[in-house]
Amino acid sequence: MPTTLEVPSMQELKVDEINVSSAVLKAAAHHYGSQCDKPNKEFMLCRWEEKDPRKCLEEGRKVNECALNFFRQIKGSCAESFTEYWTCLDYSNLTELRRCRDKQQTFDGCALEKLGWQRPSWESCLR
Repeated sequence: MPTTLEVPSMQELKVDEINVSSAVLKAAAHHYGSQCDKPNKEFMLCRWEEKDPRKCLEEGRKVNECALNFFRQIKGSCAESFTEYWTCLDYSNLTELRRCRDKQQTFDGCALEKLGWQRPSWESCLR
């Protein structure tokens, strides 16, 4: 007997895309990880338990929504320092990232002052 595969409609798959470069993602990674931890973990748990990404579309939407809100907050509060930081990362060799530490500290300071976001310690990434 043939199996019927239910494919989500295009409307179900429609989300606003986050159109940013890898340098932007690298610069934002620590803060994004702490700000969007819960929806990301819920999505990954769903994917693991369900073994079918179609069953996790709602969780995926929440991840996307969190990321959009995250970048909107950065743009609204710390755009200049964030742009300087990710631009430095973009033009630096991966072995020379120490050259961007001053810009990282400036961005982290802005995120703390204006958004209340403390840069997570590297130990927190181990949980």
